[in-house]
Amino acid sequence: MSQSVGALCAVGLFLIFLASPGSTQATTIQFTATDLDDTLGPGGDLWQYSYVVSGFTFPMNYDFSILFSPDLYRTLENPPPPVTDWDILTLQPDPALPADGRYDAFALVDNASLTHLFTVSFEWLGGTGTTPGAQPFVLTEFDAQGNFPRLVETGQTQPPAPVPEPGTFVLLSIGLVGLLGWRLVVRNAHV
Repeated sequence: MSQSVGALCAVGLFLIFLASPGSTQATTIQFTATDLDDTLGPGGDLWQYSYVVSGFTFPMNYDFSILFSPDLYRTLENPPPPVTDWDILTLQPDPALPADGRYDAFALVDNASLTHLFTVSFEWLGGTGTTPGAQPFVLTEFDAQGNFPRLVETGQTQPPAPVPEPGTFVLLSIGLVGLLGWRLVVRNAHV
């Protein structure tokens, strides 16, 4: 009886693992866009992004860069607010080239802290009534001298995910395992 129940529990845990979000997780950069009091004068629309980074442990000499299209952004905060364990800098978007602006965060130590928000204010050019959204980002590794970058990963920033509810498959799996376990106990009790 105990072997049957043990095997049933193992199958149930495996099904729950399969239904869980991936165990190999890509880097996630979530953003919140906040409309600030406009101090830019007529036509200016001042905003701030706050970023939360997860899913990657940053060794020293790794960085992430978030790109700002010259069609939608200008006047990135320079210098941006400092963040512990990171060298932060901004490069302005240039519509004449055209070249994206950048918010760049370079890890100064191994396992650089991700507990603080990364923030930057900017002028939004998207138009009245629109809200800044997702942006492309890149993760890069540099050698010990800060040269020869190697692309590690690319992605898109994303708004914060809503708190997930348990998936139907997970609930069904738990119910099935419980039902089968109960049935084994009842059947073995009559033997």
